Amino acid sequence: MLRSVSSLAMTLALAILCACSESDPCEDADCGPGQCVPSSEQAACECPTGYVPADLSCRRDVREGDDHGDYVEAATPVELMEPAQSGDANLDTMEDVDLFSFHVTPGRIFQFSCSSNKSSYDPACRVELLGADGLRLPGSAGSGGSSIYQAAVLATQEGTVYARVQAFSASPSFFSPSYKYWLLDLGPDDFANTLTEATPVPVGTTVSGTIVPTGDVDVFALDAVADRTYRLSCTGSSSNNCGMRVSGPGGELLYKTEPYKPYGWSDTFDLQVTQGGRHTVEMFFLPGQAFFNGVGDYTFSVADLEP
Repeated sequence: MLRSVSSLAMTLALAILCACSESDPCEDADCGPGQCVPSSEQAACECPTGYVPADLSCRRDVREGDDHGDYVEAATPVELMEPAQSGDANLDTMEDVDLFSFHVTPGRIFQFSCSSNKSSYDPACRVELLGADGLRLPGSAGSGGSSIYQAAVLATQEGTVYARVQAFSASPSFFSPSYKYWLLDLGPDDFANTLTEATPVPVGTTVSGTIVPTGDVDVFALDAVADRTYRLSCTGSSSNNCGMRVSGPGGELLYKTEPYKPYGWSDTFDLQVTQGGRHTVEMFFLPGQAFFNGVGDYTFSVADLEP
């Protein structure tokens, strides 16, 4: 009887030892963004949308021969770069698109650009900024000049933005497979965009500003004295026409730069004040120059022409 009890105890001990020594098949698996699940005593990776299983890992769902994913979930994450930095990519066909993702914080302007070495008046690639729903972000219109195309957005909330790069033209003669891309944090908007938040500009001073994103408007305020004349001048750079929209104290339009007038980088308007008070000047860029790219620097000055 004692032998039977001893044998039973030994059997139980061996069973417990064997159970403890069984290894977890997922112990050494690294599924990255996915998770490991045991399947038939073997490890297997369950991958999120945009990824596919590859051995014991999850890789981005990228077509063979392609370097970046074609849809939002398969976008390649990129980090902010210094002005001199860039990445290399390739559009393997004219129909190919490359998706990149990056993190944004509110109150700052983020710009994604692409550039091709192909010599042309127009860029070979173009960029569109998207939200998580795959739709273009409001206020993120892109623009391009010679060889370069960029799109920027003033972020209103923290989150992820997606940049979609594709061929600029459907014509094979303009197609260039290889391109460079870069992502910059341009900081906060330099001047307010609304009449109620206009930045005061003292007479006799010159201010420098930047129009970005494409379609940005910088608004200045001038406290003008009746029966005096002020010269308002702006000068654009980077192949951009600067434009001005001048309004009186009651909001009435007094002057607006028209497209192709003047055909140059600068514009001047002599404001003859009939009603004293706060006047506003809205600064913007408009087409008219070769290689126009819609974003860049400018200067704005106010001079009193009266002795």
